[in-house]
Amino acid sequence: MESLSTRYRPTNFSQVIGQDTLVKIFEKQIETNNFKNCMLLVGPSGTGKTTIARIFANEINNNLGEPIEIDGASNNSVDNVRMITELANERSLDSTYKVFIIDECHQITSAGWNAFLKCIEEPPKYTIFIFCTTELQKVPQTIVNRCQMFKLKRVSDKDILDRLKYICNNENINGQDGLELIAKISHGSMRQAISYLDKCKDYSNDITIDNVTKCLGNYSYDVFFKLTNYIIDGDKKSILILLDTLYNDGLDLKLFISEYFEFILQLLKYIIFTDVNVINIPSSYEDSIKYTINIDGAEKFFNLLLDRVLKIKQLIKGDDDIKTTIAVMLLNNN
Repeated sequence: MESLSTRYRPTNFSQVIGQDTLVKIFEKQIETNNFKNCMLLVGPSGTGKTTIARIFANEINNNLGEPIEIDGASNNSVDNVRMITELANERSLDSTYKVFIIDECHQITSAGWNAFLKCIEEPPKYTIFIFCTTELQKVPQTIVNRCQMFKLKRVSDKDILDRLKYICNNENINGQDGLELIAKISHGSMRQAISYLDKCKDYSNDITIDNVTKCLGNYSYDVFFKLTNYIIDGDKKSILILLDTLYNDGLDLKLFISEYFEFILQLLKYIIFTDVNVINIPSSYEDSIKYTINIDGAEKFFNLLLDRVLKIKQLIKGDDDIKTTIAVMLLNNN
C-alpha cells in the first residue's frame, strides 16, 4: 500500500511547502535558461532537497527522461565516483540534460571527492549535478566553492499543520486535534510529519492528542503537567505514586525523563516569550501552561527544575535502579 509520504510528495514547484524563496529562484533560472551545471542543496532532513532536485530535473527536461538518483552513502568510493563521471560524459538519449541527483553527498570519501573534482570543474555541457546534504561541514570546501549553493530552511509548524489538514481532508481522516502536536514534534521536517500521520492513522482514524502520544511513544502532556504541579506543591506522595505507575506499566523511564526535560524547557520558553506559538506544546494546553507557571519567581524555579532534570538524565545513563534515582532527585528540594 502506498504511503502518504509517497502519495503527497510534490511533483511540481507549486506543491512545495515552506521553501518559497528557493522555488522562486529555480523558476526564474528555468524561465531564463540560466542555471549552473553543479548545484548543492543544503538543509535539514525532510525539508525537500531531493524532491526539489527531482522537480528541477523534470522541468529543465520538459518531463522527458528520468534523473539519475544516487545514494552517496552506498556509492562513496573512488570506483563509484569514476563510474558516475564516465556516465556524465555520455549524452542522454531521452532528454536534453542528463541530471545526477546525489543524496547524502557528505558521505562521499575524500578520495571519492578528489575523483569528482575535475568533472565538477569542467562538467559536460549537457550534464547537471545536484548534490544534496544535511551536513555541509563534511563537504570539502573545494567542492562547495565550485557549486551554486542553496540552503533550505525548516518548514514552519503552521505550514506543516496546513499540509497535514489538507491530507486528512483528502483521506477522510477524523479527529484532527492531534495534528498540531505532530507538527510541533516533527521539528520542521515535512517528511517526518507525514510519516507520523501515516503511522497514527494506522493506529486510529481519529488523530487525537491522546492517540498521537500513544502511537508515537511520546508521554502524555497530562502526565508531565501532573508531575510538575506535584513538584511545585511539594506533594511527595503523588510524585511516588506517579513514578510507581509508570514503572509498573513497563514504560521506559529514561525516555520519560528525556521527554520531561524537553517539556520543562518548553515551559521556560513560554515564561520568557509568553507565546504558545514558539514552543512545542500544542496551543490546546495553554490554560494548563498558564496554571502551572503561575507561581512566584517562575523563571528561577523552572531554571532550577531544568537543572535538576538534567542531572537526573546524566545520573541514570548507566544506572541499574533508575526509578529510585529519579525518585530521590525529584523528592530532593535542594
